[in-house]
Amino acid sequence: MKKLLMASAIMLTGAPLSGCVLGAAAGAGYIAHDEATENDGKFDPLEEAYDGDPSTAGPLDKDD
Repeated sequence: MKKLLMASAIMLTGAPLSGCVLGAAAGAGYIAHDEATENDGKFDPLEEAYDGDPSTAGPLDKDD
């Protein structure tokens, strides 16, 4: 009985966790595609998006 309960607990937790794995894989795939197609010569997966307004600067743009 103990083995049956353990096996069912493992099976029940596998389904919700597979969604997390799919989400992480999709995010990694998007970052890889973005870096492969941007043609700027740098690998910067955490780059900031430029909003077109030169008065705004993100934390990576500041020269401290």
